[in-house]
Amino acid sequence: MLARRKALVTMHHIGPSFRSQLTRRQLLGGLAASATVSILAACQAPSPNAPAASNATPAAAAQAGSTPNTQQAPATNAGSAGQVVVMQGVDANTLDPSFRNSTPEFNINAHIFSMMTWRDATSLKITPEFIQEWKLVDDLTWDFKIQQGAKFHDGSAIDAEAVAFAITRYAKKTIGGKPTIQGTFTDLTGFQSATPVDATTVRMKTAGPSAIVPDLLSTVELVPPSQYSDESEANLAKVATTPVGSGAYKLAEWVKDDHITLEAFDGYWGPKPAFKTVIIKPVPELSTRVLALQNGEADVIVNVAPDQAAVVDKSERGRISKVAGGRNIFLGLRCDRPQLADKRVRQALNYAFNFDAANRALLNGAGTRTKTILNPPHEPPDAKPYTYDLDKAKALMADAGWKPGSDGVLQNGDQKFSIVIDAPSGRYIKDKELAQAIQQDLEKLGAQVELRVLDWSVYAGDMLNKRNPDDTYFIGLGSPFTGQEELNYIHKDFALNSTYWPNPEFHQLFDQLKSSLDATKRQDLMNQMWAIAFDDPPWLYVWHQVDFYGASKRIAWDARADERIRMSEAKLA
Repeated sequence: MLARRKALVTMHHIGPSFRSQLTRRQLLGGLAASATVSILAACQAPSPNAPAASNATPAAAAQAGSTPNTQQAPATNAGSAGQVVVMQGVDANTLDPSFRNSTPEFNINAHIFSMMTWRDATSLKITPEFIQEWKLVDDLTWDFKIQQGAKFHDGSAIDAEAVAFAITRYAKKTIGGKPTIQGTFTDLTGFQSATPVDATTVRMKTAGPSAIVPDLLSTVELVPPSQYSDESEANLAKVATTPVGSGAYKLAEWVKDDHITLEAFDGYWGPKPAFKTVIIKPVPELSTRVLALQNGEADVIVNVAPDQAAVVDKSERGRISKVAGGRNIFLGLRCDRPQLADKRVRQALNYAFNFDAANRALLNGAGTRTKTILNPPHEPPDAKPYTYDLDKAKALMADAGWKPGSDGVLQNGDQKFSIVIDAPSGRYIKDKELAQAIQQDLEKLGAQVELRVLDWSVYAGDMLNKRNPDDTYFIGLGSPFTGQEELNYIHKDFALNSTYWPNPEFHQLFDQLKSSLDATKRQDLMNQMWAIAFDDPPWLYVWHQVDFYGASKRIAWDARADERIRMSEAKLA
């Protein structure tokens, strides 16, 4: 069972003696070259069809009417007309909509569950899904017209009562005594209740006006009361690994850290998908994902590094689908740590990061440094990024009381400036390598920096959920396009915000933003809030990730700026 698995932590420490032997150019150059070398090395890497490291959950197999596969994953023949294979960088920790906290988990759920609303793949405007129409009755009341004649995978009918239940469950801040991740829905909307009005209508009441309710509903899964009403520990463990929805696909099998198999649901209320079977595999190594695409063992692969895009695009079977995404990549700075409490220190860390060098060495020049965390169309017109200015960074540190000691390390009295960076590997494009580049730049500033590269299940499933990372943590959040949601990432109450940034002026303006329905006023508030977050940074701002996906030439599918992958949108080319 997922709950019983012990996650492994791999810590990579780059010792001072090793670092002293490398220049920045040598280190970053080596990192950039490593991806090319790894393509060749992948010929000797374990096959994507290697024996499974863990067993399928018995409940998942029972639901699918099959015996758990304890030996080996099914052959991933991506050439089959009836099957499509997706390779993400990490596996899910849970498939319970109220506790998922990553895009890879959402992308699995988007196959299994119907969503309340959806985003158009091109315009990113909100479009109907299970909620067919929505209307703002008054400032505090929304009415939703729902799809008729649908049923859940367990055969139970979907009515207004079920839709109201699903919205209410999603809005809960605790379930079974456990804090949820999706309680943010209540924070952003002022949710009070969702109740049936009649057989086709659900009414949602909020404590104050909320302009982004339809947007937020695009991430709300429709769950059946028959499976999710029971909040006992045993049932929560069950639905975390054997989800039941009403989407185009139902779960057939989950072999943790190896594959998830989804089968088309014959009773699906929407358009029938082109592929009967979807296999989603967690493959952390980019070289392995690229090789699988080239060998016809994968149809979609995520997080192709920019310097590998040409390798994929020139291959016989693969092509690149590129999109400017909305994901903010950053280093969260714990403002509750004494060495990071002063905003001058946090400004200095931003000035000390040489993004342009990292961009050339690691990202093939594809990226641009974050100039604002607000995605279009809400970017402030005068937004600009932090520039690389090591002299200015050193001056700011000196103003804050941190000056070089005899060994070159910054110190304030008897205290040395020492921090730990937590980072994942394989979750984001060049995540570990970018964290290493930041580490070296901060050491050039005079900081003592320890880098800990952690297994994703520990990093996201435990450390971030408990809001207790080390001094700094490398992560990416996105991709909403409402402005309010992006700013919420640095709000003190956001479930994945571990910066403990206390800025009262920002939070007062955020309260005004939440309750405003006027588009012009909302934009003005967002501009003011970003100016505050730039001057008093809770993050070391890195880049807006440009997303490179590898796709098989046999399928018609294009990457989306919101990073959603749902293979019911794909067809044979």
